[in-house]
Amino acid sequence: MLMLDGAAIGRLVSIRQVVDCLEEAFRSDCLVPLRQVVAVPGAEPTRAFVSMPAFDPSGAGVVKIATVFPRNPEKGKPTVQAIIIAFSDLGTPTAILDGNVVTYLRTGAASALASRYLSRLDSAHLVIIGTGELAPTMAAAHCAVRAIRRVSVWGRRRERATATAATIRGRVDPAVRVVVAEALDEAVRTADIVSCATSSAEPVLLGRWVRPGTFLDLVGSFSPATREADDDAVSRARLFVDTFEGALAEAGDVIQPLRSGLIDRSRIEGELADLVQNRVAGRTSPEEITLFKSVGTAIEDLAATRLIVAACGASTQTHA
Repeated sequence: MLMLDGAAIGRLVSIRQVVDCLEEAFRSDCLVPLRQVVAVPGAEPTRAFVSMPAFDPSGAGVVKIATVFPRNPEKGKPTVQAIIIAFSDLGTPTAILDGNVVTYLRTGAASALASRYLSRLDSAHLVIIGTGELAPTMAAAHCAVRAIRRVSVWGRRRERATATAATIRGRVDPAVRVVVAEALDEAVRTADIVSCATSSAEPVLLGRWVRPGTFLDLVGSFSPATREADDDAVSRARLFVDTFEGALAEAGDVIQPLRSGLIDRSRIEGELADLVQNRVAGRTSPEEITLFKSVGTAIEDLAATRLIVAACGASTQTHA
C-alpha cells in the first residue's frame, strides 16, 4: 500500500494543479454522503471524530478520518489530525495520505477556484486573517489565480502573524510583498480579497470595513454556533457556498443570518458546482461584494487524492 506523508505530497503537486483538478471534479458526477460527526467522550465535550467519504462513478473512492480536539495546541498538537484512505473500484485500500496536508491544499484550492469566478481580475491586495497552519496555503492559492502584489497578514498575536508572513514569503513569488497588518480594519479597507481562516467563534470581519468590489473568503468556522463575518458583511454581499448541503448544516456564517431573518434562502445564489458549470453567474460588476463560505466537502479530498496518487505514479516511473 502506498503511504505518503506531508513532505512527499508537497513535492508531488502544486497548488495550481489542485485548483485545476477541483474545477474538473465539480463538473463530474460523484457520490458525496454527508459527513458523520461523532462527539468524543472525555473531559472536553467539544472534541469530535469526523468521517468524510466520497466515490466516483466507478465505485473507487476515499474516506478522510479526522479528529478535532480544540485544546490540542495547549499540548503542542494540531487541533485537527487526519488521514485519507484511498480505495480502488474493487474496494481495495490502495493508499494512505497525510490528511492534514491534503486538507490544507484542497481548502486553499477551493477558495482559489471560487476566486476565479468571484474576485475581480485586477485584484492585487490580499488580506489573510488568521495565523494557523492553513493560512500560508490560503495565501499561496489566491496568489496562484490572481496577480497579487501585496499580502497583509493579521493575527491576534503579532509574533504568530510575523511567523506566518515569513512562511508565506517562501510560498509565493518573490515579487509579492508580504507584510504584517498593523490594524485589521485599515488592511481590509484597502483589500481586494479577504481570506478568513480563524478559529474565532465571533465575527472578526466587519462589513463596515469592506469596500465595494471586494471578494470575501470564509473558511475558518464549520459549526452553526461560530462565524467569522458579521451581519453587515453578509447583508452587503452576493453569497455563494462550496455545497448547499454542507453550508446549510454547518456554516454559522449563513445559518445564523438565516435563522434571524436577516436573509432568506434565495440569497445564497449558488455552490461551486453551479459556478464551474455556468448555472449561476459569478461576479457581474467591478463594484459588487462577493462572499464565499466553505466548510469543506469530500469531493475535494477525492479529487486532490487522485491527483497526488497519479503524480506519485508518474514520479516513480520517471525515476525507475
